[in-house]
Amino acid sequence: MKSVKLKNSLLGFGLLVACLVVCPKTMAQDAEITSEELTQYAQVSAKIDSLKAGMKTKISEAVKSNELMDGGKLYNKLNKAKGDEAKIAEIGATEEQLAAYAQIQEDIKAFKADFKTQYTAVVKDEIGAGTYNKVKKALKADAAVKAQYDEIVASLAPSAEETEGEE
Repeated sequence: MKSVKLKNSLLGFGLLVACLVVCPKTMAQDAEITSEELTQYAQVSAKIDSLKAGMKTKISEAVKSNELMDGGKLYNKLNKAKGDEAKIAEIGATEEQLAAYAQIQEDIKAFKADFKTQYTAVVKDEIGAGTYNKVKKALKADAAVKAQYDEIVASLAPSAEETEGEE
């Protein structure tokens, strides 16, 4: 009986030792970030930033272009009211203005859903979700990886001379 317990104890200890030897190597390999992955991540991030800027522009235009929203002022007041009927009544918005506000809110939901779809497609098609998440995590956890990433981003950014020629 003691020999069975001893064998089980040794087997458990052996598995523990094996895991301690193999697991860190596997984790280190998984966590290692290449320059190519950082470059891909930087390019994907730039595309995502562009998509986000486009979405924000659409939202701003939807709000400001609606004549019932007084250039966005009424929209901001209604947005701050957060559905509080007393605050909305205090603002004095008409039914037509409230309907316009509701329509803008629906448009914003659509813009955000479209952004999410495009964001997901860019990540999936250009770098893969696994690599994207691995790099994102490494950037938060490792200052050396972040420094290397910042260098790559700076090298990818157009120089002042290039942007002057475009204007």
